[in-house]
Amino acid sequence: MRYRSGGSGPVDGPDDLWRQAAGRDEELLADAAFPLYAPAAPPLSPAALTEYQLTNGELVKVQLCRGDWFAAAGPVVQVATIRAVDPGVPDVWAALEHLVAAERERLRTWDTEPGGAAEAPAELVVDGAALPAELRREGRLWVARLRPPGGRVVLVVTARGVAPADVELEAVTDLAPYTQGRQLLLNEMALRRAAQRKRQDETGGPAAEEPLGLADHRRLVDYSVAEALRLEADVRTHGYPVPRPEPTGAERRALWDKAVQQQMRLAGEERNEAEESVSALVNQMVALAQAADWFAAPATGGSPEAAEAAVEESIRFTALASEVASAPAQRAWLRQWHRLDEPPFPESPQATPEELRLRRELTLQARASWLDLWRVWFSQR
Repeated sequence: MRYRSGGSGPVDGPDDLWRQAAGRDEELLADAAFPLYAPAAPPLSPAALTEYQLTNGELVKVQLCRGDWFAAAGPVVQVATIRAVDPGVPDVWAALEHLVAAERERLRTWDTEPGGAAEAPAELVVDGAALPAELRREGRLWVARLRPPGGRVVLVVTARGVAPADVELEAVTDLAPYTQGRQLLLNEMALRRAAQRKRQDETGGPAAEEPLGLADHRRLVDYSVAEALRLEADVRTHGYPVPRPEPTGAERRALWDKAVQQQMRLAGEERNEAEESVSALVNQMVALAQAADWFAAPATGGSPEAAEAAVEESIRFTALASEVASAPAQRAWLRQWHRLDEPPFPESPQATPEELRLRRELTLQARASWLDLWRVWFSQR
């Protein structure tokens, strides 16, 4: 988990944060121990870094994109460069059918297009030379996998609305358009989510899920909060949890795994870091739902709009490192979660009664401070 302390120097405004984030991404990609590939043709725009993955602090996967990342029809071409010595990266040898399904899941387009699916050997041009590739096509969508000369990397190409024969790939030398494009893409995600909420408010009904990349975080948080509040109400009323139908362990695990994979993609975190980030997010939202009156149901005086905004900001802070209005409360929770403000007491049973008492007091103080920051956030809405 990368603790977000809020920066170490003066920041003039959003443009400075934008430039700093793009600069950090560019430095990270420049340290790659292998060449990074991107679409050279057709000449699509915008360009964006859409995903990267670290293992033991080293880059093992980088995905660069050209075209409309949000459009189900395209045109868009994405190229994932994966270090060949890392078979643990899911895309390296996954079935092409599964890679196509992952792209459909990202854009929430589960419909099967006319003509069915077809897999066959193909050729793609890389650095001016035609190379053999395995390719699967489903309507406008296709995925191809190939290995450039030297065997250092595996390339996975995902495209919509562009013919394979029109695509050319090349090693990238200028990363700035992609790192700057990533910041624009993240801003666009936030704007689309805001527009979706506005449509939902105007119609009074649920809005269709947009391809924003944050839906899996929301599903896990919504399920976890609802389940925690249900159990709390059961114990308060009956003294024990009331058995009732609920998702199976496999279904709960699927919610968790999707949120963790989404966190890895968007935050560039390793698996253990992403699990820690998602765990901190879920536990904060459960604690807030249990402690804050305004988070409760309308029948008890709660504010659904404020609760939704709190969840949305917490997800954006966790997945996108966005400087949201609730950032002070977010950082207070992380300091509490990681026990950064506690003295390094020995763990029980070595700790003395006085040390345990002081630890409890510090924990209660930290929780009260965290809740106060959320109260300030709510009062300023």
